[in-house]
Amino acid sequence: MIIKYFINILRFFLKTNKKYIVYSSFPDVSDNSFALFCYSINNDKTKKNVWLVNNINNKKNYLKLISNYTKETNFLIIKKKSLLGFYYFCKAKYIFHTHGLFNTLTLSKKQININLWHGMPLKNIGFLDANKNTVQKSNYVIVTSNIFKEILSKAFKHKKKYVLVLGQPRNDFMFTKKYSLHDLIDTSFKKPKNSILWMPTFRESKIGDIRKDGERKKMNDFLTHDYLKTLNLYLKKTETVCYIKLHPMDYMDVTDFENYSNIYFINNSCFEKKGISLYSVLSSADLLLTDFSSIYIDYLLLDKPIGFVFSDYDEYFNSRGFIFENPKKYMPGEIITDRKNLIPFLENTFTEEKDFYKEKRKEINNLFNEQKTNFSKRVFDRFS
Repeated sequence: MIIKYFINILRFFLKTNKKYIVYSSFPDVSDNSFALFCYSINNDKTKKNVWLVNNINNKKNYLKLISNYTKETNFLIIKKKSLLGFYYFCKAKYIFHTHGLFNTLTLSKKQININLWHGMPLKNIGFLDANKNTVQKSNYVIVTSNIFKEILSKAFKHKKKYVLVLGQPRNDFMFTKKYSLHDLIDTSFKKPKNSILWMPTFRESKIGDIRKDGERKKMNDFLTHDYLKTLNLYLKKTETVCYIKLHPMDYMDVTDFENYSNIYFINNSCFEKKGISLYSVLSSADLLLTDFSSIYIDYLLLDKPIGFVFSDYDEYFNSRGFIFENPKKYMPGEIITDRKNLIPFLENTFTEEKDFYKEKRKEINNLFNEQKTNFSKRVFDRFS
């Protein structure tokens, strides 16, 4: 309440400046906001770019990350809930975010607030999610296609003219090929013949929006020690490494798992330590494994095989729910609901080199990703 009162006073007296841009994301300094931030400081020296972060104690890691993507210095990193944070929040003409910023406040008529979001959804979000308590406010929402324009206009209760098909800025990083998954691990292990990125979404969260979706016990069938030992033997035989990236909100941690020669559990801190953005390593994965995560919609742009691994479809459908009546229709890849089928799928992909879903991927990619390049530029030009 005090914050709300203080910001309203600042809004009354402060004049906004179109040279100032504020960014926010979860986790801090990541995702679509980070990609747009990098584009801005690299391409327009007149802008004053300000990151508002929750954890200012992590500033050293933020600076390391930023230095790997730009040598420019026209930016500030400020603690969100601070006097300076409130000042720049009210001073900036443009506010870009992935999860909202001071969501309990009403929007200022002096500013333009843009919801970049953090992935085109398969699962229910916003006002479509019956379990969601607070839905972020914005003047505009950015989407990747007209099918998501329809969906996100309902999810955020926006008129369609304020939902813009511009593409997600973070997808620019997929085409830079600057870093690889192998860069994330400290090992003398030689670069593998094949790389798999496995990105399950959370079933139970411990930070952010605390909730339970689907059935965590069923999902964990794929992550038991006995099964991972079997999978690891196959991976070792085929000179393949599987990187399992845990969701930042997941109750599980990398320390919950045993060590394997060809399976590496990674999380956000692995990326922070190396100063690498997740989307910079996606192109190095020869195969993506996921479940109901939006990551696959971005990965479609790379035209590589995808496997959908889950065993709790009904439970997830009846808890979180999906934006589509039949989401499996939009999954252009092998659907693996029993762990006995995962290794045969990998054998087909890597040993037999069979790609049964290439045409289906192309169809869904065109449906979900109308823009194929220059995502950050398109968003930046629209609001600069």
